[in-house]
Amino acid sequence: MITCRYCRRRVLAACSIFLASVPCAGVAVAQTDAQNQAAARALFDEGRQLMKREQYDRACPKLEAARKLYAGSGVLLNLGDCYEHVGRTASAWTVFGEASSEAERSGRADDQSEAKRRQSSLESRLVRLVIRVSRPVSGLTVKRDDVAIDRAAWDVAIPIDPGEHSVTAEAPGRASWSKSISTADPGRTTTVEVPELQVVTSPSASQAPPVPALQAAPAPVAVTILPAASGAPYWTGRRIAGVAIAGAGVVGMGIGGLVALGAKSQFDTAQGETGAKRHDDSLSAVNEGNVATVIVGIGAAAAIGGAVLWLTAPSASAQVGTNGHEVFARGTF
Repeated sequence: MITCRYCRRRVLAACSIFLASVPCAGVAVAQTDAQNQAAARALFDEGRQLMKREQYDRACPKLEAARKLYAGSGVLLNLGDCYEHVGRTASAWTVFGEASSEAERSGRADDQSEAKRRQSSLESRLVRLVIRVSRPVSGLTVKRDDVAIDRAAWDVAIPIDPGEHSVTAEAPGRASWSKSISTADPGRTTTVEVPELQVVTSPSASQAPPVPALQAAPAPVAVTILPAASGAPYWTGRRIAGVAIAGAGVVGMGIGGLVALGAKSQFDTAQGETGAKRHDDSLSAVNEGNVATVIVGIGAAAAIGGAVLWLTAPSASAQVGTNGHEVFARGTF
C-alpha cells in the first residue's frame, strides 16, 4: 500500500501515461495495416487487369508485390493462377496450398474449396527432382539454383518449376561438383546423383617441377698485371684545375676573414659612440659582416670543389689484352 501522497501521484501519473500510450500504439499499427492493404489492393487490381489482357509475365510481379503487403486468399489465388499460365507449375501448386490455409483461417469456404481444387489439378503435372547423396562427407553443402537444400530434403521428390536448373555440392578440403539439368516433361521425376567429392591435395614432391642442374662454372682465367708504362704524366688537367680552384677558395676564405675582423673592429668602435654616428657605424659594421660571410662561404665552396676534383682525378689508365689463356693489363697508377 502506497502511503506517501507524492508517491501516489507519481504512480497514478505513470499509469495514466501507459494507458494512454496503448491506444496510440494500436492506432499506429492499424494505420500501417490499412496503408499496406491499400497498396496491395492497387497492385492486385493492376495485376488483374494485366491478366485479363493475358500479359501474365507482367502480371505476376504485381501480384507478388501485393502478396508481400497483404497475403489474403484472393491475392494468393490469383497469383497461383498467374504462375500456372506462365508454366511455373510447382510455384502455382505451392501458392494454391497457401491460399487454402489462409482461406480456412479467415473463414472463406469458397476460396478454400477453389484453392484445393486448383492444387489437386496440378498434382499429375508436377515436375519433381530427387537429389541423392549416397556418400556424404563432412561439411557437405548441396545447393539447387544456389539455394542450400536441407539434409532432410535429400532423397525426396521435391516439386520444381520446369526449365533449366543447377545442382552443386561443396565441402571443406574437397573439390566442388556441379551439374546442369533440364526438366520440362509434365509429371516426370528426375534424379541427380551427387558423387563423393574428391579430396584436394597439394602436389607431391615427385610432381614438383625438376630443378635445373647447375652449370659448371667456367675455369678461372689467370690475370697478369704488367709493369706500368714509363713517362706517364702525373699532373693531368683535372689535378691542375683542382689545385687552382682549391687555392682560390682558401684565398677567398682569408679575405673574408679579414673583412670580418674589420667589421668587428668597427662595431666595437660604434659601441662607444652616441647618436647618429653610432647608428651609422653600427649599420656599416653589420653590412661588412654580411659581406664577409658571403666571401667566406664562396671560398669554402671553392675549396671543397677543388678538393673533389683532385680526389676524383683518374689515377691510372689501363690497357687490357689476352692471348686466350691469360688477361694482361697495363696502365699508369
